[in-house]
Amino acid sequence: MTITSKGQVTLPKHLLVALQVGVGDRIVGSVENGKLVAEPAGMGILDFVGKFGKINIPKGKTVDDLIHEAVLENASKTLH
Repeated sequence: MTITSKGQVTLPKHLLVALQVGVGDRIVGSVENGKLVAEPAGMGILDFVGKFGKINIPKGKTVDDLIHEAVLENASKTLH
């Protein structure tokens, strides 16, 4: 692999296949014992955008409000 002037590298296809990643997927890298280690990134909140269709948020409420309500609802279900 060659490092570009921007510090970028292109991973060969066999490494992408081994990591089970493709176009648009994200990977994270770290250095362990002087070696570069790459692994698929976990799913972040932005990965879920559009997966469940349009979410209607009632007027006057925020996403944080909806999350808080869902947590309270779930807590009350677990207590019963």
